Amino acid sequence: MAVAACGLIAACGTGGGSDDKRQGPGFSVAPTPSPVAQILYVDRLEAALPRSIHFPRGMGDRSAHAWDLSNPAICQSEYWGDALCADAVALGVSAVGDMHTESVLVRLISFGDEATAKDHFRTWSTATDKPEGSLSVDGLANYVLTPAGGWVGRGVVVRQGAVIAKVEYSWAPGEEVPSQLADVTRMVAERIRQTQSGKNPTASMR
Repeated sequence: MAVAACGLIAACGTGGGSDDKRQGPGFSVAPTPSPVAQILYVDRLEAALPRSIHFPRGMGDRSAHAWDLSNPAICQSEYWGDALCADAVALGVSAVGDMHTESVLVRLISFGDEATAKDHFRTWSTATDKPEGSLSVDGLANYVLTPAGGWVGRGVVVRQGAVIAKVEYSWAPGEEVPSQLADVTRMVAERIRQTQSGKNPTASMR
């Protein structure tokens, strides 16, 4: 079993849409059958990363790249922690935003098998950003981001087969833009699923 987010599964809470007032996503998770997860090494993991073309107009690329684990310092600099970095086979990050009102950061980390990803997902946390509520083997959790530069936001951590994804949505103080966190998470999960199924990832918010 692998996890799919929001619109790919049973139900979803207040993570997106025009009426969202920046409340955290109240995801309701139900495991769903899926193809056997394939390991995503660097090239395929990079293909799964969303770019600005996959977001509504006005969101520009800041960066999108994937790495192998030949330099563990890169993995640690992406806040995955020593235990996850020791077992990972590849990682990637995609940053999209308009640099004035909103920003989306997607971090992916791929393991050699689904069981390893399950173990790490169960105990996931960072030094500063903690999930709200318990974290199950098959599920996802939202968390409040530590403010940086006056910007605030929320995040979601979700597992899809042998890949764990962190999706973070931040906004500038005083800006009135609806949170797209749930929609972004749904797109990221589907792009991972498509890539693991051997397909060209086409999931988009446009």
